[in-house]
Amino acid sequence: MKLSTKYIIIILLSILIFPVSFLGVNFLYYLVIMQLADFSPEEYYAPEEIEETWVQEIQSLEERATQDITSSLRDVDRYPESVIFWVKDNGQLLMSNHPSKDWSEEWNVSSLIRHLEEDRGEEYFTTSAYLEGAEDSGYAFLQIPSSYLETNIGVGQYQYSTIWFIAIGSFWFLFIYISWLFFNRTRKRLVRMQEKMETNENQLIPSKMKIEKDDEIGQLEHSFNQMVNQLNESHEKEKHEAMIRKRLISSLSHDLRTPLSIMNGHIHKLNQYDLKDDMAESIHVINEKIVFLSELIDNLSSFTVLSEGKLPMNKRQTDITGVVRSSLIAWYPVFEEQGFEIDVDLQESISWNVDEMWFRRILDNLLQNVLRHAAGGKYVSVRTENEKETTVLKIQDRGEGMQKPSKKSGAGIGLSIVDMMLEQMDLEKRIFTGTSGTTITILPKEN
Repeated sequence: MKLSTKYIIIILLSILIFPVSFLGVNFLYYLVIMQLADFSPEEYYAPEEIEETWVQEIQSLEERATQDITSSLRDVDRYPESVIFWVKDNGQLLMSNHPSKDWSEEWNVSSLIRHLEEDRGEEYFTTSAYLEGAEDSGYAFLQIPSSYLETNIGVGQYQYSTIWFIAIGSFWFLFIYISWLFFNRTRKRLVRMQEKMETNENQLIPSKMKIEKDDEIGQLEHSFNQMVNQLNESHEKEKHEAMIRKRLISSLSHDLRTPLSIMNGHIHKLNQYDLKDDMAESIHVINEKIVFLSELIDNLSSFTVLSEGKLPMNKRQTDITGVVRSSLIAWYPVFEEQGFEIDVDLQESISWNVDEMWFRRILDNLLQNVLRHAAGGKYVSVRTENEKETTVLKIQDRGEGMQKPSKKSGAGIGLSIVDMMLEQMDLEKRIFTGTSGTTITILPKEN
């Protein structure tokens, strides 16, 4: 059954639950108490039976003498605590067994009835019958305490009312429980799907769901499984393509090194001749491109090895300021030759758990990027600073920013290698770039 159908049924039940349960429980309740109720007529009397019996008894006294009638009425003890009045047609009170009232005054019928109503309130039941005697005639009244007037059903209702409340409460509780069960199961299925959708670092693609029902959520689970299949196929395809790409890069790196070495040898040989200025400039440009290609091949090889996790790493506690000074000594002549202003401030010492060779490679890539892409600013700054109780390393230039393409821009492999090495050494870099320059900050990862 579809969820929408179940939901509509619950709505209909919520509308009908009160009238249906009330009528149904009442019907069953009366059937039950009719079977359970067994009461003695000496304790409880039905009003209809009292009226019928009283009329019959009064009729049996007709045409008798007044003294016989009053004597018979006084002897009536059929009903406990009953009060009997016989009022003459002209209002004269002929007889009363009421023990606490002075009946010396004369009454008319209407005033007596009014008096009885005021006197009894809701505590007495009153019935009357016309009694015509041989000498006097008038109305005979019978008054009985209401506590003795009940039918079997009425008494059953009084004694078994708890059953009625339990039945009504059980019926409504059952409806509430069924509704809760429906919504709780629906919620659990949705939560289970949400848990499947949430991936973690050990599981990039969620696992399939077990389809239990063919309803709307079941169809959603089926679509989710189809999505998982597509993700698995895409992931396998991506892995296959990555493997092909790595093999291609490795092969190209190996194949390109030989011709580049030959070209570099011939360039060195040509530089030994006395060439014209334009020829010498051309040789210089060719040499720069060969160096650039060699660096690119090295980066490609390093990227491939890093991505496969095959580049060995030997992490130990290292004085980073010492490594930075050593790298700057090697790069200082290069920057000075290009006319760079070099600003170095390494007063704050840094000690990180890193691989020294990897960190030197990171510095070389970053400084090489400054030389290649920010040469227009003619400025490089390397300094250590305290930021939020953490000592960081900053490399800054005054180039045109990373958002503007450089004539010597490559595929960004150098920065990718930097990111991968920093990631594996639990470090990170933050970049702030603009038209006035770029600042790269290296710092430990936040836990």
